[in-house]
Amino acid sequence: MTYFVNILNIKLATACIISAFFILGNGNILAQTAEKTMPITLETVLKLSGTNNLKIAEINAKYELAKAKQLSSKEWFLPTVSPGLLLMGYGGNAQTIDGTFIDVNKNSFWGGFGVSANWDLGENVYNYLASKQELESAGFANQVIKNEATLDAVTLFYSLGAAQSKVAALDLVMVKAEDIVRQIELLVINGSRYKSDVLLAKANLNHIKIEISRAKEKVRTNSNELLKVLNIKDQVLLLIGDSILVPVDLADTSSANLNTAYENRPEINLSKSNLEALTIRRKATTTGLLLPSVNFGLNDGLYGPYFNPLANRYSYYFGATWDIPLGALFYAGDKKQFDARIRIEDIKLEGVKNTIRQEVMDAQAKVEGANEQMRLAEASTGYARDALDQCMKRQELGIGLPLEVFQAQEQLLKVNIDLINAISRYNKAQYELYVALGNNF
Repeated sequence: MTYFVNILNIKLATACIISAFFILGNGNILAQTAEKTMPITLETVLKLSGTNNLKIAEINAKYELAKAKQLSSKEWFLPTVSPGLLLMGYGGNAQTIDGTFIDVNKNSFWGGFGVSANWDLGENVYNYLASKQELESAGFANQVIKNEATLDAVTLFYSLGAAQSKVAALDLVMVKAEDIVRQIELLVINGSRYKSDVLLAKANLNHIKIEISRAKEKVRTNSNELLKVLNIKDQVLLLIGDSILVPVDLADTSSANLNTAYENRPEINLSKSNLEALTIRRKATTTGLLLPSVNFGLNDGLYGPYFNPLANRYSYYFGATWDIPLGALFYAGDKKQFDARIRIEDIKLEGVKNTIRQEVMDAQAKVEGANEQMRLAEASTGYARDALDQCMKRQELGIGLPLEVFQAQEQLLKVNIDLINAISRYNKAQYELYVALGNNF
């Protein structure tokens, strides 16, 4: 089954229609606003959404935090070095070996360095391995946020393009409405039309102008929202300049594969990485209890009276101990907590798969629906344009009714907006499907 019916056939006609809209519409917006404007393209949106977006900046900072935690998990392996000196004094009674007491007054000096280390292998080894896995998880989380932020920016870009195209379509209709008012005014002067026909035409013209005002308001709000997402701090009105609102093809719905999406989506990899990190940390409560704590120490330096150290003195120790927490053996509270967290993460993974499946299917449906809507709207645009031309010719000859012209005019506007919205929805759905299938920005 083919889901891209007649796309190539309608692109040229669509491009011509939308190009005309942008030429007139953007000129009108520029002419009637005192705001500072800035042209924006899809390429710029994709670039800025990956560098300026505050969500991405935040997740990048969290990734750096994860890297710092991973470095901290390595610190346990290095011993502590303690250079320094020690002054000791003793006065008063002391007991000799034979048990008698004597009066003493002595002092000693030590200057040098010491090295000590305490390696809790059961905890530190698994903490280090888990922190490495959590750093990988942070990388997947980074990609998830980047995809979401970029997709939001692209969606807003096409919404802005649709809003601007609607302004342009309304401007074209307004030009024709103004012509109709002038024609009817001449016919009224000649006595072949009633004054009420002119009043009706002027009311229709004002209605179109109101719609244009609403459409321009929508352009501004869409522009402001895109400025926020792209983190552009200037007070400007974004205008789609050299971009034309035409269909784009990124993903073929006929080749969409859920298994490929499950393999490539960073959300799946994030859940799996979190599961692996929890599994590693759980080992500290099981096999980690079998590993000892290793202790090592060394002191070396001069030793003797305060001002006349006599010789060198050094001492060292090395040992291994096994701490056996009986509470952990009998109750296994920590182990059971990890088991519960792993089960929760498993459930989350299934939920992520369900969400991905829905996103792929929804995006497929949107692409197929928008494709059909574009085909119908493109055909309707030709019908409505021809109908309006015929109505206006009859109006010029004085044999047509103003109401017929208004209705034909309104119908042309509707199908033009239908075409604009269909293209906008199609492009948004294409990007949604592109990301849903596991592609990254």
